[in-house]
Amino acid sequence: MGELNPLNIQNLSHHYGETPVLNSVDLCVHSGEFVALLGPSGCGKTTLLKAVAGLVNPHQGSIDIDGTVVVKGGVEHIPCERRGVGLVFQEYALFPHMTVAENVGYGIDSDGQARVNGLLKLVGLSELAERLPAELSGGQQQRVALARALAPRPALLLLDEPFANVDAALRESLGLLLRRVVRDQGAAVLMVTHDQLSALALADRVVIMETQHTGGEIIQDAPPARVYQQPVNASAARLTGNCTLIEANANGNTAESSLGSLALIESKKGSVQAMLRPEQISFKLDPDGDVIVEDVMFSGASHKVVCQTPSGMIEATVDDRHTVPKKGDCGSISINGPIWAL
Repeated sequence: MGELNPLNIQNLSHHYGETPVLNSVDLCVHSGEFVALLGPSGCGKTTLLKAVAGLVNPHQGSIDIDGTVVVKGGVEHIPCERRGVGLVFQEYALFPHMTVAENVGYGIDSDGQARVNGLLKLVGLSELAERLPAELSGGQQQRVALARALAPRPALLLLDEPFANVDAALRESLGLLLRRVVRDQGAAVLMVTHDQLSALALADRVVIMETQHTGGEIIQDAPPARVYQQPVNASAARLTGNCTLIEANANGNTAESSLGSLALIESKKGSVQAMLRPEQISFKLDPDGDVIVEDVMFSGASHKVVCQTPSGMIEATVDDRHTVPKKGDCGSISINGPIWAL
């Protein structure tokens, strides 16, 4: 008997016609854990979420929800409506003819008014309880959808691109609210997203999927800091943020490259790809330097500087306390190591 968790997925595979979508996926979400499923379009992450919800019946493998087998070997044991999971999709799917309070209370016991009132207070919508969805902003509708999904007290909450339809300025505040609310309610979360910033900021674990010829597979499952600082391959590196990959030759704790000798996080031997994040690369004005500024972008406390270097185009940073370069300026770059090598 395995550990009793809100979600256990074993050896899950699925295909649409002749096209494989998922290949032998294993995934576990522990009680109270927030897991983000990150990957490019077409890698199977939404199909995986739909399989857990009961909207897709996978051809192979098993899914356990809160200790109950809901599907196994292509046979559905528990239908969607009886799986006891909360669902929040990017389209919100609110009932347009119902008020906010009625949407949140839909499907729970008639004596659940206290539950509705408590959730509306938790998501900051108490004063809008009698409004219709059409009278709300996108961010407010998303909060209603979250409260409705949590109303039946599910052990597992499934989120499909929950911030896709809200302005960038709202994503951070909504993300913080989401994490606070689900932790307050004790729900485990599986969130599908292609937004690496949301995944890294909100999740306890980030699960990275990649498309293979046999279908989508999990290539890394680790805490956010690890997948960002030590990605398992080039695909994972690019999925988790801007980076530059340069060829280098490793000899233990250092690697020789066109940018000079680089200190490595982990000892390596032979040909490697050194991964450089923009915050690890500093630019300095130098009229005799061999680095030429191609573009400069303001980004708050620093400027992003796109440079032509002996290793190709590289994005570096300049702290706003220093002189900001302009297009055409010459300079040099330094690496704030140690760095990760693939």
